[in-house]
Amino acid sequence: MGEIGAPRGSLRGTGFWLLWGNAVSIALVMSADRFTFEWLVGETLDASDLATGLVFFALGTPVFLFVLAAGAMADRHDRKRMLLWTQIGGAIVLGLSALAVFTDVISVPMTMVLAVCFGTVMAFAQPVRGSVLPSIVPRDNLMHAIVVMTIGSNVAFIGGPLLAGFAISTSGVGLALAIQAGFFVAGVSLITRLHVPALPGVDRTVRLRTEVLDGLRFTWGHRRLRALFFLLSVGGGLMYGSALGLLPKITRDDFGRPADEAGLLFALMGTGMVVTSLVLVRHRHRITRRGLVFMVAMVFGTSNQVVQGFVPSYWWLAGLMFLWGMSGGFYANLNQTLIQELTPHEKMGRVMSLTALAQAGLSPLGAFGASALAQWIGARPAMGWLGAASLACVLGTLAFGRELRVQP
Repeated sequence: MGEIGAPRGSLRGTGFWLLWGNAVSIALVMSADRFTFEWLVGETLDASDLATGLVFFALGTPVFLFVLAAGAMADRHDRKRMLLWTQIGGAIVLGLSALAVFTDVISVPMTMVLAVCFGTVMAFAQPVRGSVLPSIVPRDNLMHAIVVMTIGSNVAFIGGPLLAGFAISTSGVGLALAIQAGFFVAGVSLITRLHVPALPGVDRTVRLRTEVLDGLRFTWGHRRLRALFFLLSVGGGLMYGSALGLLPKITRDDFGRPADEAGLLFALMGTGMVVTSLVLVRHRHRITRRGLVFMVAMVFGTSNQVVQGFVPSYWWLAGLMFLWGMSGGFYANLNQTLIQELTPHEKMGRVMSLTALAQAGLSPLGAFGASALAQWIGARPAMGWLGAASLACVLGTLAFGRELRVQP
């Protein structure tokens, strides 16, 4: 419930700002960790593109294995406790990673093990964090909350790669990993103060597997959600996965730029997303067909990705990344609004686990595929071809996905 006397649309008194601060701290880590792991393998360990792809694969595999079960657990267990344990686990994994780098015992196999551990923590963290927001914010204020949450996450998305790039350029990958562990610790202090409403009565005799299957059946049977999750899979696997796997390589190998300038590309993407999010804060009530706007924004985003494969210089690529972020602002805000509006509270954890699967799970696997393709045809051609595949998927959904086009 909102604070008594708070103006309509206010987020005060809901606990939102504690959740927002925690989400920002985690976004700082997540925006920096894949960049840091890529630089660790490709530069510090001087390993092949295939080795980099395998590390990304190790980051994403736990999401595929555990995230659906994690979503079902979020619908039946203490969500605050789950948040705290995943925060602590993330701090431990990244702290050990930093220690391995500082003591010069790090290797590609060890990096893969650490990546699996970190991916496991994220697999259990993301569904529960996503399921908390609709339970503390009134439904008529949900899009406002999501946009404000996205602005904070995008500011972190800007700062994370810049901070990681600066730390790597100054003192190496170990410092970047240690700083990310510190952000997890900071997030713990916020969650301890957050009041998470108790879940409605749950029949705990029902097997976890049964609840997972129930969530899958609900999502597949909902025609709008089905089309939306197909597009989320395109965005997570073919688009963002390509960015993770290829942008650092293009920056370093094609344009001869250092780590901090690779981080700048992701920061420019985040800046574009913030610009769009600020516009949505002011004009969100004017968007009456959110599904259609979401798909049109993806058409612009995938077209941009095609052009990224042909840019002649780093600064051309930097400009495209800012524009990519602007279209991504619609993508990030509207997909979460649509999902949370279409999903009942008692199934929110399981549906949000599918969101994590489509984005956090597919992006490292997409990065693995993009890295493998880059080793065969080159990083920029790989970006262009994967962009063309993304564009074809979006245009097909736009043409045939009437249920999502007419979504109010």
